[in-house]
Amino acid sequence: MQKFKPLQLSFWPFQIAGWTVFVLTVFFRIFIQTSSNPISSVELGTSLLSYLIFCFAGIMLTWALRYLYRYIYIKQYSFILVAGIVALSTIILSIAHLFIARQLSSLLIGAVYNSILHPFLVSVIWNMPVFFSWSVLYFGIKYWKKSVFEHERAEKANLLAQSAQLQMLRYQLNPHFLFNSLNSIWALIDEDKKASKNMVSELAEFLRYSLMSKNYSGVPLQQEIEAIRHYLSIEKKRFEEKLEVEFDIDQEAEDFPVLSFILNPLVENAIKYGMRTSALPLKIAIRAKVNGHSLTLQVVNSGKWVVPVEKDNEGGTGTGLQNIRLRLENAFPGKAGFDIGEFENRVMATISIHG
Repeated sequence: MQKFKPLQLSFWPFQIAGWTVFVLTVFFRIFIQTSSNPISSVELGTSLLSYLIFCFAGIMLTWALRYLYRYIYIKQYSFILVAGIVALSTIILSIAHLFIARQLSSLLIGAVYNSILHPFLVSVIWNMPVFFSWSVLYFGIKYWKKSVFEHERAEKANLLAQSAQLQMLRYQLNPHFLFNSLNSIWALIDEDKKASKNMVSELAEFLRYSLMSKNYSGVPLQQEIEAIRHYLSIEKKRFEEKLEVEFDIDQEAEDFPVLSFILNPLVENAIKYGMRTSALPLKIAIRAKVNGHSLTLQVVNSGKWVVPVEKDNEGGTGTGLQNIRLRLENAFPGKAGFDIGEFENRVMATISIHG
């Protein structure tokens, strides 16, 4: 559904519609009063024409008032000052409007406006709510449009922030991983050309996903798992028998929408820190379970939990886990959780997303 854009609302449709409703209301009052106190058709026609002139004068005066209010709105005066200006403008315009309408009626149709209903002073008092309501509506619509604009701008900023976080994560992961992968490919070229070709293919598929996954807030889990398979296949060729990998993915979880690259930093940490702390072979398990409308993702590795440092000798920045938390909070506010810790000589990272 296309979003309604209040910033495209124009002044004149509201202006004409508002005064039209006002005139119709006045015409209805005249007919009600004349039904109990009949007057000639000439007098009735004259009164109706005078009210049309009244409406025209109101349109012109509020059109001019619009420029004053626009200046006040741009200057962002205090509420008290704006309220005072609105009150003073209401009084002045009520008097000016009635005077101008009467003069125009006398000049154009030879009749004094409002002679049927009220004397001049009563008409001025009756006029004031009209201009006060117009003023309140003008500033109300202005501030409403501003509020919607600020909300849309905040949403765009939030989307840009998520995009920036994803880009930062990509730049964080790819150089270090790419360096190690190219070194492994170089070492394999002479001893196993077929294996080196396969590794190049796996690396190309993984990098293609990292560059092409633009729908970072709605990627099917199946695509994310496929990228992880490419990543681990490369690492498996690097570490050979030192690394064992297991996947346990529920079939109904494959289409569940997740954030792209949400698992990669967990798998990278599992390998980097697991190789330091685990008895070999390092065992890594990737799990995905669905319970009702909730998805649980787990990356489990043998070894000890090591708190990531700000910068280590292998080029890690220690920002991957923080990125996961921030991205989950932004994409699924109040509906996602992330936990990581050591349980029985295993490190378990768990992401939960509630539908």
